[in-house]
Amino acid sequence: MKKYSVEFIGTFFLVLVIGLSGNPLAIGSILMVMVYMGGHVSGAHYNPAVTLAVLMRKKIGSTEAVMYMVFQVFGAILAALFVYL
Repeated sequence: MKKYSVEFIGTFFLVLVIGLSGNPLAIGSILMVMVYMGGHVSGAHYNPAVTLAVLMRKKIGSTEAVMYMVFQVFGAILAALFVYL
């Protein structure tokens, strides 16, 4: 569950920064911080496309990939709601 929480939090903050600032330096900085924060726990995918690529390379199983994607999408939706409000 720890891996999925890290993916949720990382995706949340990435989408939040994209929505609030749109500044490429801010986006790169938050991505760097999130990778350092969670890379050793979950692999720091933070994007369903990256998770799909890792699945295609057979580095993770399909069940784990689906769970990663579900948590990433939920994190992105919640961040988008915060930006909208």
